[in-house]
Amino acid sequence: MRLKVFSIIDETLELLQENQQLYEDCLRDVRRTLRTLLGERNEMVMDIRGRIKTKESLREKIIRNRFYIEYDKASDILAHLSDLIGVSIECRFIHEEFVLLQLLRDTMSVQDEEGLYHHPDHPSLRFDIQSKQPQIQKNGFSIYRVDGCYLRDGMRINVELQIKSLVNTFWSEIEHKLVYKNSNYYVYDDFMKELLASLKASLTIVDRQMSIIFNQMQDNSQSNLKVTQSSFESLITKGINDIFAMKMLDSVGFTMNIKNTSTILGHYIFLNELQNSRSDTDRIGALFHTFRKLNSIQIDFTDAIHMEEELHSNDPFIQRVGSYLLSIINDDYDWYVFFRMLFAIEPGNNIHDFTMFLKVIKNYLVDDYWLNTSFVKLSMEEADIVHGECMEMLADSLVDIGTIHILHDDKMKQINRAFVHFIEELEQRTISFRDFMQYRDAYRQDWIERNRAIFHRTKHD
Repeated sequence: MRLKVFSIIDETLELLQENQQLYEDCLRDVRRTLRTLLGERNEMVMDIRGRIKTKESLREKIIRNRFYIEYDKASDILAHLSDLIGVSIECRFIHEEFVLLQLLRDTMSVQDEEGLYHHPDHPSLRFDIQSKQPQIQKNGFSIYRVDGCYLRDGMRINVELQIKSLVNTFWSEIEHKLVYKNSNYYVYDDFMKELLASLKASLTIVDRQMSIIFNQMQDNSQSNLKVTQSSFESLITKGINDIFAMKMLDSVGFTMNIKNTSTILGHYIFLNELQNSRSDTDRIGALFHTFRKLNSIQIDFTDAIHMEEELHSNDPFIQRVGSYLLSIINDDYDWYVFFRMLFAIEPGNNIHDFTMFLKVIKNYLVDDYWLNTSFVKLSMEEADIVHGECMEMLADSLVDIGTIHILHDDKMKQINRAFVHFIEELEQRTISFRDFMQYRDAYRQDWIERNRAIFHRTKHD
């Protein structure tokens, strides 16, 4: 005989499904009304998201909250479900959460007999907007969460409103995934609490830094732009480092020091996803959307990396370095972890993303314009050949070192400075194209030894 609890759960889920279209229509109207009340062009509002309670979530909540004991009918359960429709106003910074709440309090000025408030022109949407906020959650953290309802066709449909900054939205998704959706949380209770508290503190600091950066961005001077880029890259590096460290711990039971390799990925993300954002607000939004994307994906740090096709590039640097890295990508775990992270950041064609990354590395080490304007004493055709030879020398020196340390930010800066100095010397020493080709092997060995010195290596290491 089937338990009564599952019978009422089935009835409730069926009723949820029957009313799905009604709920979707209500959700659309709620989001539209909120946009109107807050101002269509309110710069603080990044997005207004919404969802209808899923069957899986509803089933869990009926049992967890013991609704099956309190209510006998499915209609009563749905009627008392405070978050049947959930709406979240996503703003830029933590301090803007209260600003938006206050704006809603100012506009929703009419109180009904139940103590809920609505706008004179939009009586269907009502919230307990004057309730004490923020609320303190079971985890000890605060949240702006307001109960309300939407009236449609004689029905009252409960709506829960949350107001969250980008960092708090990101935090909520992490917490939900690690705690509410992870049965292992209870096994590692103390550890997880400590980890989550540390992450929450870090995100709060990030929010403050982002706010400072945003204010700086209002000054469009070139100097401030450089500071902004550097600051953004630092924030990206911190974010992806924390995310991937947690994912590695979950996958293989331990984590590695990936701070240095996260730095170049931060630079890569900025160049590919944030640099060309249309506005400062878009850049901030894109940053946290990137974090949310990374947090949502599953990564297996034990499964071999597969490339869809072979690497073929006309660029000698990309072909040389790329071929080497592909030959050891699944053998050297440091490189494996790095590229597993890269391909998670850029899901799609791995060989395409691999090639794009090598271009970023190349541009990080060498300014194309500077290199292409060197060796002016030679003909254009001869200079092009020499430029290619020089890039092969650079590639050979990186392969010679071979380890992940070549991507460390301090080393890459040293390589850049040393290579610039080397090319300037070489340009002075080169009498003719024939002279260069005659001594190129010696030049190559000279540069490799200079690069080894950066890594404190000798030819015998």
